[in-house]
Amino acid sequence: MNVSDGSGYGRNAIVPEEDARLTHVSFGTPMGELMRRYWHPVCLSSELGELPKFARILGEELVAWRDKSGRVGVLGAHCAHRGTSLEYGRIEEGGIRCCYHGWLYDHEGRCLDQPGEPAHSRYRDEVRQPWYPAEEYMGLVFAYMGPLERKPLLPRYDILEDAEAEYLAYRNYSRGEVAACNWLQLQENAVDPVHTYILHGWNPGLFEFSEVMSVLPRFDYVNSDRHVSYIRTTDLDSGYRLTRISTVFVPTARSVPPPEVTGTDPEETERARMMGWWVPVDDEHTIGFHVERIDPNKKIFQPPDAPVVRDYEATQRAPDDWEAQVSQRAIARHGLEHLATSDRGVVMFRRRLREAVEAVERGEDPPGIARDPAHRVVEVPSRNEVLAPA
Repeated sequence: MNVSDGSGYGRNAIVPEEDARLTHVSFGTPMGELMRRYWHPVCLSSELGELPKFARILGEELVAWRDKSGRVGVLGAHCAHRGTSLEYGRIEEGGIRCCYHGWLYDHEGRCLDQPGEPAHSRYRDEVRQPWYPAEEYMGLVFAYMGPLERKPLLPRYDILEDAEAEYLAYRNYSRGEVAACNWLQLQENAVDPVHTYILHGWNPGLFEFSEVMSVLPRFDYVNSDRHVSYIRTTDLDSGYRLTRISTVFVPTARSVPPPEVTGTDPEETERARMMGWWVPVDDEHTIGFHVERIDPNKKIFQPPDAPVVRDYEATQRAPDDWEAQVSQRAIARHGLEHLATSDRGVVMFRRRLREAVEAVERGEDPPGIARDPAHRVVEVPSRNEVLAPA
């Protein structure tokens, strides 16, 4: 087989295995165990009303719910009795009751009542529904799905900690209600500045990006053990300079500054207003969440309340992130890539992930874990900076 002639014979037909160490998230896998050392959003707080909410996270079927006192809980979806899903359960003052035989569970999976058993029976004390610690933060419900003895504090993010500001939590529908691909190829997007120049600068896509994105910028990258940021610098013909910093955190959080910046007004200089999370549903599906600060002096943000559905021709004529990333295959094959100098951010982030996986395998905490409240606030470097001509 002569590779140099460019023929697809024997090359296009053979697809290597995925990089399971970085992409597979089920229980017991290297990345799955890393993921289970962090808190992950599972639903919006607003989705928990009178009814439970089914969620599939890291390959596990869960039910999130809020009892009548306002407390949230996350349990394994299938009742320990006969397996009926608790998404059909009845929410009560201090628990959720299975619809099939009425077994009642509290937030930590304790069985409080088994109405079909004899009154003197203590069998309920022998039953424990799988449960996970759950907390709310900025309109999202987070769950920690790892070993309880290693549970960290739920992080706070400094750009979301203004007590005077208004924040909006919403589902990220930019890749569909559930993105039909692996979490990593979505997460890497936020540390890939070249795609903002090509995909968003050259194509009339769905989402609003300013014309400055089509001007060829310079790229640089910085990183710590917990995050990788790209620094995108654009010198405009007007003499203005726009510096844009976007950041991804190990493993699933990210912060992208506002994309509508024009680069023509120093008043556009601002820190990022948004934190986002790409949460693995399983190895081949992902859901996204955002929390965004609503700035009364900026354009009113209107997040979509459902995916934007376009026909096939429209996606070909104006491809966006959805098409670019989901079409990499359900799990992108790293063995087929030809990474270049402009992919430094992707290479750095994968290295950070591998180092974090190795730390867990050594029995250590991965980066960014905090148990001291004094260290739970994460500093977010993402920002736009506009400098006027000298």
